[in-house]
Amino acid sequence: MRRRRRAGWRGLVLLPVFAVLAVLYAFPLYWLLATSLKGRSELFQATLSLYPEAPTLQPYVDVLVDRGFLVLLRNSIVVCAATVILALTVGLLITYPITRLEVSPRVRTGVLNWALSLRFLPPIAVVVPYFAVVRTVGLYDQPLALILIYSLFNLPFTIWMLKGFLTEIPREIEEAAFSDGASRWTAFRLILLPLAMPGLLAAGVIVFSFSWSEFLFALILTSTPNAQTFPVGVQGLVTQFEIIWNDMAAAGAIALVLPLVLMVLARRYVIAGLTFGVVREK
Repeated sequence: MRRRRRAGWRGLVLLPVFAVLAVLYAFPLYWLLATSLKGRSELFQATLSLYPEAPTLQPYVDVLVDRGFLVLLRNSIVVCAATVILALTVGLLITYPITRLEVSPRVRTGVLNWALSLRFLPPIAVVVPYFAVVRTVGLYDQPLALILIYSLFNLPFTIWMLKGFLTEIPREIEEAAFSDGASRWTAFRLILLPLAMPGLLAAGVIVFSFSWSEFLFALILTSTPNAQTFPVGVQGLVTQFEIIWNDMAAAGAIALVLPLVLMVLARRYVIAGLTFGVVREK
């Protein structure tokens, strides 16, 4: 009885706290959507309005059509999708040998530490060397430069996540396939990949989200709309003389849609990938 009473009082105390936190987290999103539906004149009226009095989709038309954000949206989708494919492919090629083959602990630890060391330095510390290399090899203002750099920076997360997930898949499943005459490639393609699909999807969605919101390298390594990504275009709405708030809010709302849809559609795989790979090393 005492435990039930404590649990009841605890719920009564935590419920208002969670409600306040939910409002604090949801209000910026609501304000973003409300601002994106306001006209230019309504933004600068004397009284503050929490909702659009005359909702309009003109800011979205201005952003996508007049300002050419459709090209930037296409660039972001191409760059992020290619980054996911490259990061998952390289991550799987690195993770498979250290989890499924007989590799010495020293090599395994060295590979994992090397992957982890890639994230030690902040991006601002390497942006100048990367800029020099990109200019030297002729990849400046090319989407390929962003794809390679995004893949490199997301590789440590991919390796560690896939490593934890592949470790949980019993080796006996592959050994049973080997005993039936299957080659290693056949076992990898028909057995391991389907079992690892939740982890791959989870890593892919998160890598896509990280790449989608990246701004620094996209700003430094691109200069024309043919290669610039969506965040760079949003930054361009801040001019020397004004900030186009409703267009910026519309661009922000558009930028939220694709990662949010991917997260909702793949939430089951994301949760499975993030929790199934949590193991304790022995």
